[in-house]
Amino acid sequence: MVNVRQHPGRHGLAALLPIWLVGSLALAACGGSDGGGDGDSASGACEGVPLKVAVRSQFAPNMEKVLAAYEEESGSDTELQTLPDDNAQYQQSIVAQRMGDEMPDVLENIDTLVNAMAESRVTADLTSFLSDGDLQEDSFLPQFLDAYRPIDLPDEIHGMPVAADAYVLFYNKDLFAQYGVDLPAEDWTWDDFYAAAKEITTAGNGEVFGFVGANLPQPTFNPVIQSYGGFVYDKDSNTTGIGEPEAIEAWTFLLQPYQDGTYAPFEIGSSPSPPDFASGRVAMAFSTRKNVPNFRNQLDADWDVAPVPLLNGEHPIGGGSYGLSMSDRSECKDNAWDFLTWFYTEDGGMKIMQENYATVPPTLEGVESGSWRELPGPPANVQVFADAVSEAKMAPQLPRAAGPELAAALLAAQQKVLLEGASVEDAFGEAAADVNDALEE
Repeated sequence: MVNVRQHPGRHGLAALLPIWLVGSLALAACGGSDGGGDGDSASGACEGVPLKVAVRSQFAPNMEKVLAAYEEESGSDTELQTLPDDNAQYQQSIVAQRMGDEMPDVLENIDTLVNAMAESRVTADLTSFLSDGDLQEDSFLPQFLDAYRPIDLPDEIHGMPVAADAYVLFYNKDLFAQYGVDLPAEDWTWDDFYAAAKEITTAGNGEVFGFVGANLPQPTFNPVIQSYGGFVYDKDSNTTGIGEPEAIEAWTFLLQPYQDGTYAPFEIGSSPSPPDFASGRVAMAFSTRKNVPNFRNQLDADWDVAPVPLLNGEHPIGGGSYGLSMSDRSECKDNAWDFLTWFYTEDGGMKIMQENYATVPPTLEGVESGSWRELPGPPANVQVFADAVSEAKMAPQLPRAAGPELAAALLAAQQKVLLEGASVEDAFGEAAADVNDALEE
């Protein structure tokens, strides 16, 4: 039986320090990596020792099912540790355990935290494991696996994605029919999307909206900026491009619908309880497969999915993932790898992960022929998810404190434009300066 235990969200020192500094202290306190992938093969000391797995609370229900199946098949005992959902709190909890030498064998990772986790010597390099056996680097969708390569260690892999999440356009067929608007098509452009959203928002008279949004998320702004020829972060120059002319064009394009009645007003989208797609009051939403269970359970309407509309001749699709990593401090790395290898088989953990509609497997085989494709709709158009993950652009990793600074600076810039009337050039120019200052530190 899986032993499940909760863990405090914050630990002493870790609760008080910025993430990058916690990582530096962990490095100093623990004296670096214990290296290698053969920690349990030399002595056999891991025989009968429970496999310890730590994940965020939102992942815990599925992981508990996965571990129960693994116990039944392997005869091994396991222990599941549940940690906070908030990325910063989760990382701080893990780093605090690293400092206290209390690490699990396998832990959840997030693509945007990979560099910080590797820098803090929390995660182990998996390249030697992936070069021997059935689970190989080329088993995975390359852009999703590459997101687990730390900035300063590009030849290493510090995790493997659990799901391939990429944006698609969810749409409520009943609302489109109610307002006499043509359904999204494969060749829809963003102009078509904006036109439909505005028609529904106008006719909805404050009760129904074509689209509701708040602060623009990475899977939206990152690929749109690239579609305009810009960039969010350039590693070679160690600078951000969020204030460059190409990005200013992109920000202007993305923020205009909040200002001209195309979307619900920003004040509504950023309110504590805004109307959302699951409420049946919003005709369209950009989201991922991860939210399909919520929509199936809550939305009493006919709905489906379509590709992200075309912009400058391409679909600007953002992607991301959470993953599983091996602890750098695990004394039972071979046991951990046995579990990870089983997890990624179609009859192992991946089968369980697909059953609740939330997961597109991150493997080439899983995308093409996984059991998720056979689940009854909605959504019916499952090929849209497969196409999206193949085209998705991942979030750029920024070093140290620059990642949190980017998020904070972009939030402030959007609010200055939409709530205070600042110009896009001034707001995002100031944001770029703040991020570049953080990159220089």
